[in-house]
Amino acid sequence: MPHSTDARLAVGVDLGGTKIDARLLDASGGVLAHARSATPPAGGQAVVAEIAALVAAVTEDRDPAELAGVGIGAAGIIEPATGDVLDATDAIADWKGVHLAAGVAELTGLHVRAINDVHAHALGESVLAGLPRGASLLLIAVGTGVGGAFIRDGEVVAGAHGAAGHFGHIASPHAIGLPCSCGGRGHAEASGSGPAILATYRRLGGSASDAIEVSARAADGDESARAAIDLSATTVGSVVGGLVNGLDPDLVVVSGGVPRIPGWWQTFEAAARQEALPLLASVALRPSAGDSAACLGAASLVREKEYTP
Repeated sequence: MPHSTDARLAVGVDLGGTKIDARLLDASGGVLAHARSATPPAGGQAVVAEIAALVAAVTEDRDPAELAGVGIGAAGIIEPATGDVLDATDAIADWKGVHLAAGVAELTGLHVRAINDVHAHALGESVLAGLPRGASLLLIAVGTGVGGAFIRDGEVVAGAHGAAGHFGHIASPHAIGLPCSCGGRGHAEASGSGPAILATYRRLGGSASDAIEVSARAADGDESARAAIDLSATTVGSVVGGLVNGLDPDLVVVSGGVPRIPGWWQTFEAAARQEALPLLASVALRPSAGDSAACLGAASLVREKEYTP
C-alpha cells in the first residue's frame, strides 16, 4: 500500500495470545487513542479481522493522509519482509501461515508491516531509552515463556529466519532434564518462566494454581515458594550474563510479569552480574520502561526506513 513516513500519526498493535492492544501514536510517541480486546479464540482470520476493527476504532474521524500506516508486533515467527506468520505455537489457533500484514492492509486500506511481538517491544524500549546512534540493547521478556531481542543501531537483529531472540531455548544447568514448551528438555524456559515457577513449586511439594499464588506463598514465608522464584531468577540471570558476554550490549531491559514478583529482581541481578565477565559486570540492567513500548516499537516500522533483518 502507498504510504508516507512523513505522516504525523501511526498505529501500533501489540498482539499476544490473550489480548490485542492498539494505539494511535503521534510523532513523539504520545498516545492519542487506545483500544483493546481479547484475542479471538477462533484464531487465524478472526484475529486479522479483530486487528482491523481495532485499527478502525483508534483512527475514527482521522484523515488517512495523516496516517503513516499500521505496525504490528505479533506472537510467532514473523517474516519481516512480508508480515506472514512463518511458525507459531498454539497460543493463537490456526496462526501459522496467516498473511497477517497483507490481511490487515486489505481490510483497512493502510500500509501495514509486522514483526515478532518481542522484537517490536525491544524497538520501543530502544526509543524510550533514547539510545544514541550505534548503541545496542538486549531485551529479555519473562512471562509465560522466556524470549527476547537484540537491537543494534536502532534495528532488530532478526536472524536468517526472523527467529532470533528465543533465549529461553538456550540450555541451562538449572533446567537439566526439565521439559520445555518447545518439546525439548533442559532449556532455560523450563525453570525460568512463570509456569516453570509453578511447576518447580509443585515438584517441591507445594500446591498452588499459578505463579501469582506461589508469589503470595513466598511473601508469607513459604520456603519452597521462595526457592521456586529464586530458581527462575537465577536461571534467567545466568542466561542474561552469558548473553552480555557474547553481545556486549549498552543496556539490558527486562520485561514481563515475572520480574515484578517481589524478590525476583535482586536474585536475577546478582546471578547476571556473577555470570558476566568482570569487564562487563557493571552493564546497565533496567526493568521495562512501560506498557506502551511494544506498540511504540511496532509503530516505528511504518515511520522509519524499511525494516531489514
